[in-house]
Amino acid sequence: PVILAPRLFHFNIVGETNGTAMMAELGDSAMIPETTDENADQMTYAARWLHEKNRDEKYNAICWEPRSDFTPDQPQNGHPDSQVGWHPGFRQHQFQGRKVALVLLKGLKDALQLWEKAISEDGFPLAEKYWHVGETYETIREAFRTHIKSSIANGKDVLSSCEKAFPETPIVCRVSMHGYGMWEPHVSENNNFLNLIHPAPNGYKPKFTKQNVYSGFDLLPYKQKIPDGEIDVHAIAIATTFPPPELNHEWEENEEDAPTNVTSAEGADRRMAVTEKPSRKWLREASEKAFRHKPKLQYVGAVEHVNEVPNKLHETRKLDEESIVPGRGWYTHGWKEVDSMCDGSPMAECEREANSKCLMYGANDNHKEVTGNSLSGWLVFTVPKVKEGVILVRMEWWCGLGDALTKDWTEVNNGMTLDETPYNDTSRHLWMEDHHRFGDGTDYMPGRKLGGASIEGLVPQDFKMDVAINGKLHKTWEREEWLKYAGEASKNCAVWPIFVDESMAMRDWKEGDEGEPVEVAIRFRIESEPQRGYCISHVYYA
Repeated sequence: PVILAPRLFHFNIVGETNGTAMMAELGDSAMIPETTDENADQMTYAARWLHEKNRDEKYNAICWEPRSDFTPDQPQNGHPDSQVGWHPGFRQHQFQGRKVALVLLKGLKDALQLWEKAISEDGFPLAEKYWHVGETYETIREAFRTHIKSSIANGKDVLSSCEKAFPETPIVCRVSMHGYGMWEPHVSENNNFLNLIHPAPNGYKPKFTKQNVYSGFDLLPYKQKIPDGEIDVHAIAIATTFPPPELNHEWEENEEDAPTNVTSAEGADRRMAVTEKPSRKWLREASEKAFRHKPKLQYVGAVEHVNEVPNKLHETRKLDEESIVPGRGWYTHGWKEVDSMCDGSPMAECEREANSKCLMYGANDNHKEVTGNSLSGWLVFTVPKVKEGVILVRMEWWCGLGDALTKDWTEVNNGMTLDETPYNDTSRHLWMEDHHRFGDGTDYMPGRKLGGASIEGLVPQDFKMDVAINGKLHKTWEREEWLKYAGEASKNCAVWPIFVDESMAMRDWKEGDEGEPVEVAIRFRIESEPQRGYCISHVYYA
């Protein structure tokens, strides 16, 4: 296992693993001769203009390529924003991507050669020892655990780089941490923090309601076409001598599955489209079902195991106004608020919202979070498999610019904490459309630190944060202690240790035990500014 990271990586992983961890970097374009107008035609297309001195050759992204199955309601811009001097262009991205690809291809080649050699020496099937790198991982982890321990030099406790980042919770430097988050990209919805949150008694729980206005692959812009005569890596990768496969009609609509509002003429048209030649729309639907409805990934803390716990805990609890009851005043927010697939892959369908003026922007970078204030009630969630007794949450102190959801409330949950009248999902969607804006109509962008924002001004003197564990109040954080953790261990990442019980790790766990679920509840209390809100985006645990 190799970690590819910038040279100035802020943790000394190699030193702290006693030299067992393998670090590498991809380097820059210094090895490539600089392109000029005079030598450009003599250079390989992929190696031209890597030094980005010719702006016309730096960016090739556009906002829209016309297609026959969808026309945007909004006029589209010519190109995405932020095509500025300090951002890398498509050639730099391509150069870095191809170096990563070469590393993977080299590794794959070595693996196949090892496979062939092992079969010839040890016989078939391939011995298990060749399948995994678990032994290597354990060597690195054990070296890290033992070498990371603080040493004494000149009578002073010398902290490691990791311990300096987490001085109050050094245990996180010695255990395997897991997590759920809301920032994008993420590889699977299974690890979305929203999955852990319990619904309020009326069924409400925070979620994103906006949907993409179209789906499927974006068309390759003509502007990005590889010039004739140049090497087209993608064409080489998909080239084959096999004949084209026969399209099956697995997704053909059965009569009993057909929508009831389809006229007989429309039904005949559909059957004709299938029997004569699959239409573009039909192929798009087939494609969606092939890759969007892929099997759910199962891993530590899979959603199916999470949802078994909350009901059991609440069934044993008599609910009243003083109980830990999930609040109805928490809501989702983000730079972009679309429920879309942003997994960082070429298949991603990111942020194609109706009001977008650059639908093909496709940026996966998006900060999403759950927002609440003193009137929002408890945010209750279950962390699925805690074994080492550590739970941390990432929060933001600067995102609370006023919560329109609770702006007319005068008490917690608007005085409806235990009300079970089902909430109206449609009305909540309309509220999200209308209220996630500042008074001047501009978009509310929590997660981005606004100029002039001061932690002293945004965290009032009477601030308190209550944390409950498994239905019982665990700790009340006063302002002074809470602010100690507002410093960032890494860029934009301040975490609060809301639960630390190292005795859990000392239990007599049975072989194969992965830990136990822990119910967590968080609420804020500020009498002077009850509308002052804060955001939670990640939970980390071990």
